[in-house]
Amino acid sequence: MFIIADGMGGHTKGKEASELAVDLVQHVYLETAGESIPDKLISAFKIANEQIFRIYEGNVQFQKMGTTCTAMVLKDSKAFIAHVGDSRIYKINKEKIEQLTKDHTLVEEMQKKGIINKEEAQNHPEKSVLFRAIGVEKNVDVDIIKNIVLKEGDSYLMCTDGLAKVIPEEIHKIVLENDPKTACEQLVELANERGGKDNVTVQIIKIRLGSSGSTKADTVEKKSIK
Repeated sequence: MFIIADGMGGHTKGKEASELAVDLVQHVYLETAGESIPDKLISAFKIANEQIFRIYEGNVQFQKMGTTCTAMVLKDSKAFIAHVGDSRIYKINKEKIEQLTKDHTLVEEMQKKGIINKEEAQNHPEKSVLFRAIGVEKNVDVDIIKNIVLKEGDSYLMCTDGLAKVIPEEIHKIVLENDPKTACEQLVELANERGGKDNVTVQIIKIRLGSSGSTKADTVEKKSIK
């Protein structure tokens, strides 16, 4: 399992919420037996959401505290994704870069409904406002993507919205031209140079398939705190 979370609602409690989400999702997923991978991911996300919501429930000071959470599980030659919020997973190969997750932001929802266009969405003052996150409401809907076929040499990039100043075409080029560690460092540096306001965390997972069809992954994480 690879997992990323980005807290919201203030530095201290946002950090606490994101750490709780990472710990709870991993623990519940690993301790749950006898279910399919998607069902285990949904259970893990929902339990994490309930527990974080209860911690902040009734405390006016910490209302709307929460976190994004995005997890990817590799099993044999398949990948499974669970996702809430606006952290992202991209699939990258020589041909293209593809965003696999959807941003759960108000601006994305407005764009989907035709209220604003793509150009207006990019510069909208509320483009980081979430309409779905872990721990904000008692219940949460979890996006699930099943049975992604893993291929030799493909890369998967997980990032928080602190990487938003770097466009997909730039991400594609940097990932293809560098090893995972160097690519992470260059992406974080580029985001910082452009004055991103948020922390940025990047994980790159490069797929290697063994002769038996089992999956191995080279992964590097780089985090910059501003």
